[in-house]
Amino acid sequence: MLCATAFVTVRAADSATEFKPVVTRSVSANRVAETPDYARTLSGSLDWLQFGVESRTRYEVAREDYTNGLISDDALVTRNLMYLGIRHALDPLRFNVELQDSRRFDSNLPDNSSVEDRMDVLQAYAQLHFENAVGEAPVSLSVGRMAFDWAERRLISRNRNRNTINAFDGIRLRVGDEKGRWEIDAIAVRPVTRSVQNGDQSSDDLALYGLAYYWRGWSPHVVLEPYWLWLDQREAPTVQRRNLHTFGLHGFGQWGNKSAWDYDFSLAGQWGEAAGQSRQAWTAHLETGYTWTGPWKPRLGLWLNYASGDRSATDGSNQRFDPLYGASYAFYGYTSYFTLQNLINPAVRLSFQPAKKLKCELIHRGYWLASDTDSWVKAGRRDATGRSGNYLGQETDVRVVWQIAPSFDIDIAYAHFFAGDFVARTGPAPGANFMQVAATVRF
Repeated sequence: MLCATAFVTVRAADSATEFKPVVTRSVSANRVAETPDYARTLSGSLDWLQFGVESRTRYEVAREDYTNGLISDDALVTRNLMYLGIRHALDPLRFNVELQDSRRFDSNLPDNSSVEDRMDVLQAYAQLHFENAVGEAPVSLSVGRMAFDWAERRLISRNRNRNTINAFDGIRLRVGDEKGRWEIDAIAVRPVTRSVQNGDQSSDDLALYGLAYYWRGWSPHVVLEPYWLWLDQREAPTVQRRNLHTFGLHGFGQWGNKSAWDYDFSLAGQWGEAAGQSRQAWTAHLETGYTWTGPWKPRLGLWLNYASGDRSATDGSNQRFDPLYGASYAFYGYTSYFTLQNLINPAVRLSFQPAKKLKCELIHRGYWLASDTDSWVKAGRRDATGRSGNYLGQETDVRVVWQIAPSFDIDIAYAHFFAGDFVARTGPAPGANFMQVAATVRF
């Protein structure tokens, strides 16, 4: 009886100290799990079925939009997602299907596949899943069309704010998952080309391979995520050859009393060739933050993004970093004027929660060209002589998210861009405004 009691006590202690890795506090760097966050497992006799519907309606106001030739435009955009997953009933065989319908109304802009993708298959894949296959780690092999976050989301992302989501056709092998001390994630895929009017198709001339290792055993103080990506794009009538290798390391952690301090960093180098030029580029992200224990849970974060730019348009080489299929909205500004290309971008962010269901943030960002002879890429402006300087300007972002109910929220964001010297010397340089009001419901 005494031995049995001791055994129960030990098991209870093990359960109480079950490993739970920390996640980064850096904006938008956390990966969404394999199952979309709006889906749920049904109860009772249908506990083998995962199902979910998410419908987002958003009104956007853009004034002096630098990415559209300083055109001002209002638009109503909608994104509807439906997910269906089969688990356990046929294990180890599982199935996953997700549909996407993205539309834009009352806009004067031409069709854009980053905004519109009418009723198409976002995900459709079969999976072999084995629990506790390697020690206590699961193993899964997925084949088909997939949408996923990878590494720190700066190079491959399941888009959150954008009205359409990246998808890939191919194979994905995972050993472990986001709950364990370690995980291996390997992909061999072809990016899906979105079409506004016709069905989305797998890229015939473009392949993407990747391998990532996630080590969480030193959580909460240190989490390390080294990775490698290889983009292989063959030359075709409408595209030029790209052969790029990207090696990177993402890390984050927390320390101090009640883990008040946190940090996040990434460093990546890129080598190969693109458009007949050799490519040697790199990028870095450095961030630290402090969270107070007050009722509003305020956090002050400081960070710096850097992405190299091309030093000369005529020397046969290119140092501009290629961000591949990464996210940009929250990382580099709500106006979406900037990506991880030819950029120096310091920022300060204050976030707080004045009520349990109300989250607020204020971000101020600065922008410089990493190379003053290269482009402000999203706006299509370049002074190859470098005489226009490198100061692009500043942006102030404000965001409020109100979780009215567990299945319904309102998301309001506003951004103002203050043009700098480079902008004024290369064309019109008005102040620009962007605002969006989104309502999202989940079933």
